[in-house]
Amino acid sequence: MALSLLSLQIAVATRALIIEFKLQQITEGEVQILSFSGYMGNPEFSQDRVLSRLLEQERDRVILDLTTLSFTTTVSLARFLVCGCEFRQHGGELKLAGLSPWLGRLAEMAGFDSEKDCEPDVATALKKMSQLPNVKPRRLPNKK
Repeated sequence: MALSLLSLQIAVATRALIIEFKLQQITEGEVQILSFSGYMGNPEFSQDRVLSRLLEQERDRVILDLTTLSFTTTVSLARFLVCGCEFRQHGGELKLAGLSPWLGRLAEMAGFDSEKDCEPDVATALKKMSQLPNVKPRRLPNKK
């Protein structure tokens, strides 16, 4: 009985370790990389606030590294899609990198174009973004 309780605790502790959500922000030249890992359900993280702050700071090139993301929802991916549209409206670019096959299917269901919006890894996304022309992003006038 004690051995079975011990193995249950180990399984729960291991699962909690895998599920923990983390976000790391990295700057690579003019590109901001947001690296997501762990479990990201709807309440875990408000992605649109982080991405909105980048838009406000006039960061126009953003890569979302989802290589180590173990779970997310279509709602979270749909929020990324809306943010990607906002970046493009302002002359910027947002790419998803490192999607697993499962997350790739979810991204397509959420409205992402796998050819245009997704890259196999961060290095490829950085290379493609470096090929984009250096255009000053358009900004919407301040609301009064």
